[in-house]
Amino acid sequence: MKSPVELFPTSGRLLAYHWVAMRPLSISLAAQLHVERQLDSTDYRFVIGVDEVGRGSWAGPLGVGAVVYDLKLLLKLMPRIDGTVEDEDGKGSERLDYLRVDDSKRLSAKLRASLDGPIKKLAEGYGVGMVEPSEIDEMGMTSALALGLERALMPVRRFLDRSLLLLDGSVNFSRYSNSMTLVKGDSKSFAIASASIIAKVARDSLMEDESLNFPWYAFERNKGYPSLAHVGALHAVGPSLIHRKSWSYMAGLPWQTSNPNPVSQQLSLWG
Repeated sequence: MKSPVELFPTSGRLLAYHWVAMRPLSISLAAQLHVERQLDSTDYRFVIGVDEVGRGSWAGPLGVGAVVYDLKLLLKLMPRIDGTVEDEDGKGSERLDYLRVDDSKRLSAKLRASLDGPIKKLAEGYGVGMVEPSEIDEMGMTSALALGLERALMPVRRFLDRSLLLLDGSVNFSRYSNSMTLVKGDSKSFAIASASIIAKVARDSLMEDESLNFPWYAFERNKGYPSLAHVGALHAVGPSLIHRKSWSYMAGLPWQTSNPNPVSQQLSLWG
């Protein structure tokens, strides 16, 4: 069996594909299985895409998504997708969904939500591991990523021995030898892009729920990331129970790590 580092030589080539479409589509490298087509399905039966969301957020959880695909079935499916709205068996519209799978940051919230179901339907399994702000404060981001991955893999652990784990980015926070990192992998790998989408949809939903508990931070809009409304609320009322207290933004707040209004701060919906 080839090691993961041998699968992608530095002189690797881009594969070009011809797609016949009834209407213009911008088909990403992820949807073309740019990474997956370079794998040997005799070495790995399954591929597990892994991506995180919420790493740079000031509030809310870190989310790590993991999506498992049968590599042979994935490679058989994609050549049948030609971008048309209808085909002989009437499944053109469904297949069209997969041509839109890409890095979640490139997609609208509506499109991400519409792809969540088709991804889970096509996958052999999936999981999203959430790491709470207090855990991030205690252990740091690198350990939090590893913990989130372990939680994401719990529902799909039976696939691990026969899988290659593809992690987005340059940092390998996996403890498994059958894993490799890919810089900008969420825009090149169908599996990683899928993990990016389901993790983003899950975390966004949590932050929208949290906005009901903490309306002044506008979490329904910023999802815990810096924004004018978020910064203004932090200076006006201080951090909430779901803010990451160890982060550098806390140093400039008049409240620092204290909560000026503990009675009004409700419990988190997920922790």
